[in-house]
Amino acid sequence: MRHPDPSRAAPNRVPGTLRLGASLLLAGSLWAGCRSETPATFTSSSSTTVATTQETDTSTGASRPTTAAGTASDSGGTTGSGTSTSTSSSSLGTAPSSTSGFLQDVGWDTEGASDTAPLGCKGKIDFLFVISRFFPLEPIQGRLVDAYPKFIEIIETKFADFDYHIMVIDADDYWGLSPCPELCSVPECKTGDPCCPWNLPDNEGEMCCGKDFPCDKIDAVTACDDTLGAGVVFPVGDNSSNTICKIADGRRYMTKTQPNLTETFACAAKLGTSGGNRVGDALVAAVSPELTGPGGCNEGFLRDDALLMITMVSPTGDNSKSVIYPWEWYDIIVEAKNGDASSVLALNFTQPDCNPLDNYPCQLTTMFAEHLLADRLAPDYGPIFDQATDLVQEMCEPTIPK
Repeated sequence: MRHPDPSRAAPNRVPGTLRLGASLLLAGSLWAGCRSETPATFTSSSSTTVATTQETDTSTGASRPTTAAGTASDSGGTTGSGTSTSTSSSSLGTAPSSTSGFLQDVGWDTEGASDTAPLGCKGKIDFLFVISRFFPLEPIQGRLVDAYPKFIEIIETKFADFDYHIMVIDADDYWGLSPCPELCSVPECKTGDPCCPWNLPDNEGEMCCGKDFPCDKIDAVTACDDTLGAGVVFPVGDNSSNTICKIADGRRYMTKTQPNLTETFACAAKLGTSGGNRVGDALVAAVSPELTGPGGCNEGFLRDDALLMITMVSPTGDNSKSVIYPWEWYDIIVEAKNGDASSVLALNFTQPDCNPLDNYPCQLTTMFAEHLLADRLAPDYGPIFDQATDLVQEMCEPTIPK
């Protein structure tokens, strides 16, 4: 059963006059870079400019910029050894379906990028998953559930010698499905009754919040569960786990020593479709000093000497409120990594056109020198995540533990 949240407004694809003006300016200056066969510029911290074009992995539908010579760009150019940081699309077979398509890419000034190994690449990786639970993502829930064990298998296989953290966050600042926590005290409330805010004729006579809503565990909810950007330990709502995930030691993130890591991650990441869509706001909150510092909900997750890999699953029409321009998010994230942009890799399963008018998380993704865009309608997310972690290995090659 899908429950529309009566307390949340419908998405505003262009949130506000100021954002519209900023987006139009952004569209005018960058639209050419959003065309898959149109050269863009990709500028490194040393102000070296190279022509870039779109490189798409036809086996996964993921894309990243390439240099005019055909090699993938690394922090605005090639790696120190001159080798490509991505596999040529000509060797990757055929596309699995027409839904993958060509994904659009944009070149950005990557101030703070480095031609050397990232400072935050010393045998440590912090994996941050930002997953919207907005109801338009209902059609991909099966893909996500299928992907979660593959993500963990890839991490455990490729980074067996690494010390890694894994955290999942949603994209809103409230727990559960409003007003279901309050309705737990009224178990006799049924769909169609005055007490139930949803008019769902097909579900008339059923429990208002559905039989799976965990009213018996509601006393376990904490302030962090209602905090934007806090790691998820108790996902609730339609299509979610609807249970408390057993993350060790009372943390809101998992470590390499987490018992039953595959099952625990799948529990935390099964967020469902009963929430908001503030992907950018949630991401910057998750790495903020307020949450990662002493006493914060995410205390200990983000480490100065670890590479940060961000994986987003986002629709268009982000409803974030904190910024007007997506590069403001970029600046906050880079600041959280002590100014080292080369210590961040971004992967985004999103709408493929990267619309400059409303897909701000997609634009944020392309601002990082190392990034990958993927169609959220791709039939299998595993190979795409595998490709992204290949980039992590290449970024860390000089300092991978032997």
